[in-house]
Amino acid sequence: MQTETRWKRLLALEVSAFGFFGLFWGCFAVLLADLSGALGLSPGPLGVALFVGAGASIAAMAALGWASDRLGRRVYLILTTCAFGMGIAGLAFSGSYTVLLATLVVLYSFSGLYDVGINALAVDLERVSGRRFMSYLHAAFSGGAMAGAVGAGALLQAGVDYRLVYLALLLPLISLVAAFTAARFPRPGTRGTRDERSHSGTSPAADSGDKGSAGRWDLYRSGPLLLVAAIACLGLLAEGEMEHWSGIYLRDTLGLAAIVGGSGVAVFYGAQALGRLAIGWIVGRVGNRRTLLGSGLLTAGGMLLALATTSSALVIGGFLLVGMGLAAVAPVAFSVAGELVPERAGSAISVVTTFGYGGFLLGPPLVGGLAEVAGLRGALGVVAVAGLAIFVLSLRLREPKADTATEDGVEAP
Repeated sequence: MQTETRWKRLLALEVSAFGFFGLFWGCFAVLLADLSGALGLSPGPLGVALFVGAGASIAAMAALGWASDRLGRRVYLILTTCAFGMGIAGLAFSGSYTVLLATLVVLYSFSGLYDVGINALAVDLERVSGRRFMSYLHAAFSGGAMAGAVGAGALLQAGVDYRLVYLALLLPLISLVAAFTAARFPRPGTRGTRDERSHSGTSPAADSGDKGSAGRWDLYRSGPLLLVAAIACLGLLAEGEMEHWSGIYLRDTLGLAAIVGGSGVAVFYGAQALGRLAIGWIVGRVGNRRTLLGSGLLTAGGMLLALATTSSALVIGGFLLVGMGLAAVAPVAFSVAGELVPERAGSAISVVTTFGYGGFLLGPPLVGGLAEVAGLRGALGVVAVAGLAIFVLSLRLREPKADTATEDGVEAP
């Protein structure tokens, strides 16, 4: 009973952590038009800035993602969350292109590492509790992003400076750091808590496993893991393009008001949230492979609909279908990665997150470059292509054997 109470408290903390992550990106999606406008940036230079941040993030996750296992979840999450907050604050004070570049390096690097940490903890909770939480936690991200998009759009419409919106995000972030400091985390791959382990005489090195450091690169040669990583990369590439460019497309290309543009982005996130609440049930009925096949087709179809018209209702309807289509990709990929290497979940997820988050961050600058040549509408066709590629790669995905439970109730990989 005591163990159950602990993982339920950690689950509540995880919901908050994912929700805050979504809250930031939802605000960022709407505020990016104001930030770029304040600095006088066209899609090309903005795309370059996003590319610089993307490169820094990919390098950080590849080099430091394993530290989630090595340092332990608490220390890792406290450090990355604090540095993430520095990047958010930097957005409010970016008065020049050079400062923006430096800010995006910090912001994207530590948001990527933060993402590794909260997903690794989610895998720990799934194993400790014997239940599936990943899709619901990613639904919390999408719900937070929806709230962020609507809130940011409403605040802008009311005349609030976009810089103040960024600074306001630091308040929930401080609360989150305090919660991480007070929490008791389970050991990666086991039922016990970190505090329980210290009382039993087990060293911190045993908690993380020496494999996390010395052998972290061998996972980049795992074929099944790389297939999952490729699917995650495409899904998050499309998601990143929607988060970064859909608001600009609605407000600048279609000329819609800030509140309408924010609402369109919120529809995308809301569809993701609803889809992710249903993913656990869907995967249980049709399996990972068929779920991802449907996700790819729905993503491609929704984006083609959105780009085929200038009607705001149809465009937003297309965004809704894209959000529903992409809902399954990230949570299914992270869960499968954790199951492939359960004793090194943080390291395995860092591989998938490196590729996936790489797609998330490289997609927006790719669209920015293409937009300079073909216009933003044509460049967003990459989302439809990504959906079709998810469908093709998912044909090669093998369903795992049916899960069985151990005597202590933890799902076996």
